[in-house]
Amino acid sequence: MEDKKEVLNKLKYLINKKKSFSKVCEELGLEDYEVIGLVGLLKDEGYLCEYINGELVKLKTPPKNDDIYEVPAYSENLKLCLISDTHLCSRYDRIDILNYIYEKAYKNNVKHILHSGDFTDGNNMRKRPEHALELRELSYDGQVDYCVEKYPKEYGINTYVISGNHDDWWYKLNGSEIIKAIAKQRDDIIYLGSDYADLKLGKISVRLFHGKGSLSYARSYKTQKYLDSIDTESRPQILQTGHIHQSFYMKQGKTHCFQTSCLEDLTPYCKSQGFASDKSCWWLDIESDNKGNIFNIDMELETFGNKRIRRR
Repeated sequence: MEDKKEVLNKLKYLINKKKSFSKVCEELGLEDYEVIGLVGLLKDEGYLCEYINGELVKLKTPPKNDDIYEVPAYSENLKLCLISDTHLCSRYDRIDILNYIYEKAYKNNVKHILHSGDFTDGNNMRKRPEHALELRELSYDGQVDYCVEKYPKEYGINTYVISGNHDDWWYKLNGSEIIKAIAKQRDDIIYLGSDYADLKLGKISVRLFHGKGSLSYARSYKTQKYLDSIDTESRPQILQTGHIHQSFYMKQGKTHCFQTSCLEDLTPYCKSQGFASDKSCWWLDIESDNKGNIFNIDMELETFGNKRIRRR
């Protein structure tokens, strides 16, 4: 049998060409069960394909799991750090800030870090060729390797992450969920799916949401509209949003809304479009009763400048 990577690449090519399942088996010289097994390996690597009704199908969007991800929290005092839009593999990413955040989280006994999308900078060269000038790594494999190696890992802190529109560009290029592929190699990175996800941290309900589109005239407008789209009984206690590279806090009903900013310096593209951004993260210390009712949140927005942070 050919080298496994070569066979998987050939299988992806045949799926992209919409070859019939029997033709795929024939061209690979494999039995049907062997091909189905290879499809499982592709899915583990983040490639979006399924064996459906006797044929191999490339999915246009990742399958959405509406289940609530439950994370045990054994204390009624819950410490969190909220981040977003790290845009790893951008030449303007700030690994130094990430290292600082994770070291501080470790020292302050923060067990969970929530990430609301655009983990990577993706690849948008089909629509914007000059994006290549803003990337450290152009290839899918290169971006996976960079994130696996560079993302902070020595502190034993779990990161719960959804994908954003930049991550999703890889769906359009090669049908892959890049964060799923990264998480496969990092036990401390838990991928929750595309664009939004619901968590239960102990008895506290949280929704992560990335979103799309440009910034509206008021920072809070999109968050308010999104919250209005959720029926009252299903609204989370904590709503964390990303995408717009700016931060704010608001409370509507029982929901504490935290817009998370980015951890990336302003890119030439953003400058040319007149986009503003700030680099920051939220530190939360949540106190609740034994039923999960929040009665106090101590919050701190920590902002970062352009100067690089040296590791101690």
